Amino acid sequence: MHPALIVFIVIIGIPIVWLFLVLTVVKLIRRIYPFPIPPFATNLIDHPIRRKYWQNPEEIATNMGAKPGDIIVEIGPGKGSYTFAVANQILPDGKVYAIDIQIQVLNRLEKRLHKEGINNVIPKLDDVYNLSFEDESVDVIFAITCLPEIPEPVKALKEFKRIIKPNGIISLCELFIDPDYPLRRTEKKWAKEAGFELSEEFGNWFSYQLNFKKKKKN
Repeated sequence: MHPALIVFIVIIGIPIVWLFLVLTVVKLIRRIYPFPIPPFATNLIDHPIRRKYWQNPEEIATNMGAKPGDIIVEIGPGKGSYTFAVANQILPDGKVYAIDIQIQVLNRLEKRLHKEGINNVIPKLDDVYNLSFEDESVDVIFAITCLPEIPEPVKALKEFKRIIKPNGIISLCELFIDPDYPLRRTEKKWAKEAGFELSEEFGNWFSYQLNFKKKKKN
């Protein structure tokens, strides 16, 4: 065997095989025992390679159409990389409400906000099935590899529909290496059941972003 091929197998091939094996095992476990991603795991998920090549925060913020003055709700902010990109795009008067069910995630996010001097992000403990927002009060709701973690995604989407403005956007982003990764058609089906229609889509099978609007009443 050629030395270069051996090097390729050792450096690239074996890690890729192991990655897919680990992902398969994790997917099986999470199907049997659903649970939120633990706070420490966000350090592994929010990798620079992901942000640079697969899910660029600034590009995602642009694709969802976030604009100055918007009121935004993010579902599951993690470390805040996508939160901050959106918050920057909606300056000077826009606000991002970063909601989660884990106080540890929100506490860590708040510390980073103070450290980086970001003032238009509000960490908020909330329930996706019963959000503490008024009807039709939000311009954009977005979730980065988060909606599939929710045990009843259609129920959550119906609650999003309640608080989103008539011309608001629901933006959903998924990444293949995420253990809960759904196919595009699955997420489109969920959205349709909740009363949304697709307005835009970006990316490919490995990393995609779907924007939805409320279905127009006939």
